[in-house]
Amino acid sequence: MFWPLSVRAKLIIIGGSIIAICSVSCKEDSADSPTSKDGTEVIFDSVKWRVKEEDNYPYRDQMVNALLYDNDLRTLNESAILDLLGAPDRRNEGYLYYTVNQTRLGFWPLHTKSLVVKFSADNNVEWIKLHE
Repeated sequence: MFWPLSVRAKLIIIGGSIIAICSVSCKEDSADSPTSKDGTEVIFDSVKWRVKEEDNYPYRDQMVNALLYDNDLRTLNESAILDLLGAPDRRNEGYLYYTVNQTRLGFWPLHTKSLVVKFSADNNVEWIKLHE
């Protein structure tokens, strides 16, 4: 059974659109990859943490675990965190939000991974979490 040409044309357009979206969203590994050759995490580096290329932070995703499990980081106050990590992408009443990774479709964010630092009333770190 054959579909009318208009339905076939719509399927071709939809299929082509899906392929185009997938190819745009996939990113090729470059020679300056933030992961080591064996795919392990990169040790935290404050300078690399702040690197921003267009709307992306190329090193944060590989360094975020080093921050999440660093007990020394939990002893710092807000000004020390700002000195170490730089300005947050968002700030809200005792919380600092650092974008780690964001998948976009055009200018629409589809998925965002953020490092969230919450401060207690005395401006010391209360907790650090990864929000997805």
